Amino acid sequence: MEWQKKLRSMPVLYWFSRRMTLWGTISFNLAVFVNLIIAFFYPYDSGQGAIDDSMLLMLFWVLTGLSVLGLFSKQYGLQPLTLALILRSIYHLGIGNTLILLGSLNLINKVVFVVSFVGNNGTFIMGYKAMVMDVEFLYHLAYVLTSTLGLFVHELFYSILLFDLIYREETLFNVIKSVTRNGRSILLTALLALILVYLFSILGFLFLKEDFIMEVDPLLQLSADPHLTLHCSCFPGEPSTERACDTLLMCIVTVLNHGLRNGGGVGDVLRKPSKNEPLFPARVVYDLLFYFVVIIIVLNLIFGVIIDTFADLRSEKQKKEEILKTTCFICGLERDKFDNKTVSFEEHIKLEHNIWNYLYFIVLVREKNQTDYTGPESYVAHMIKNNNLDWFPRMQAMSLVVTDGDGEQNEMRMLQDKLASTMKVVTTLTGQLNELKEQMTEQRKRKQRMGFVDVQGGASGAVPPSAAGGNHQIYKS
Repeated sequence: MEWQKKLRSMPVLYWFSRRMTLWGTISFNLAVFVNLIIAFFYPYDSGQGAIDDSMLLMLFWVLTGLSVLGLFSKQYGLQPLTLALILRSIYHLGIGNTLILLGSLNLINKVVFVVSFVGNNGTFIMGYKAMVMDVEFLYHLAYVLTSTLGLFVHELFYSILLFDLIYREETLFNVIKSVTRNGRSILLTALLALILVYLFSILGFLFLKEDFIMEVDPLLQLSADPHLTLHCSCFPGEPSTERACDTLLMCIVTVLNHGLRNGGGVGDVLRKPSKNEPLFPARVVYDLLFYFVVIIIVLNLIFGVIIDTFADLRSEKQKKEEILKTTCFICGLERDKFDNKTVSFEEHIKLEHNIWNYLYFIVLVREKNQTDYTGPESYVAHMIKNNNLDWFPRMQAMSLVVTDGDGEQNEMRMLQDKLASTMKVVTTLTGQLNELKEQMTEQRKRKQRMGFVDVQGGASGAVPPSAAGGNHQIYKS
């Protein structure tokens, strides 16, 4: 965000950077158009059209009509119009010049894209080490190099640019990751397959050398003119045979090449022995073992790892999308917690717990002077400095506390109110019991004093009747 703020002070670079998606789309479309021309017209004579001019004009007007209809409907109008202009260019300039024109436009556009990418991410201010370690930046540089090779070296280099579709589509990128994610497991399984092929090649070299007889097709002798009839120096219908296991290296190549590519293993390409031969049982065991061990077990292990990895990647993607759609990023509450409440889940994530508002608040705390902090800002700044996320409202929301429903938040609040009222009653009863205890203590002390007075009066005999009666009344009471 700090770099984007600086980027706005550079109007030209900011104008290119904010249109980075547009430059990427133009580069991909130009690469597709160039490869279409190569696929339909290559090889061609430079500066001359390879198809009839009337056909070009007919396609031009058809595509022009489609582009007009597409522009009115605001969908898919630019692609037909671009194709129509390319056909018009082929008609007037020729195929070679059109390819040079499109290749130059693609190269210039990709350079603009790289400038936009660097400007948008601030790559050049991170240092050379960061630029070299940035895989995405290196990919775009390789794209520019390939476009340069296609423009100045050979047109067929443009075919490599079609791999940009993998970079643009996440589904295809997951297909590649399904192979590279568990690459170590796949490589170890492939190494096991090579070891087994090596062992089967040794057995074939030692015991079944005569069965490695391969049918080969003779090479046709082509004339210099490709439009003339093909000539062959061999007789038709007479395929030749060769021994393919005279050395151990040839045995390994034969078993690896033909054994792994055939559905039934290496036995499908070897000589078919007679049942009367002494090594017929050994040959049956050899073919079956190769089929079950290498074809069925080892190769299916490799395929299984790739398929399981792709399924895991798809499940992870679906799980992430589901969490983003049904769970609040800030508090972690799920969508069903807001059913039948005054605030819906959509209103909650847009108003109460908007992730951008939290990000803006973090930026405010970092940019604001510490002497101007308020109490909450000082608390959050201290939490951010210690990488502590306790200031986030985990599993809490104000809308659930205010709501009058029967949710868990309301139940907790009711229980807290009841507990508070119970504590008040207990406190009142405790005070009353303390008062009663004090009164009982005072009455006991008064009884003890009155009993002491009666004892003294009876001993002297000088107590008046009224006093004695009063004391008697007191004593009785």
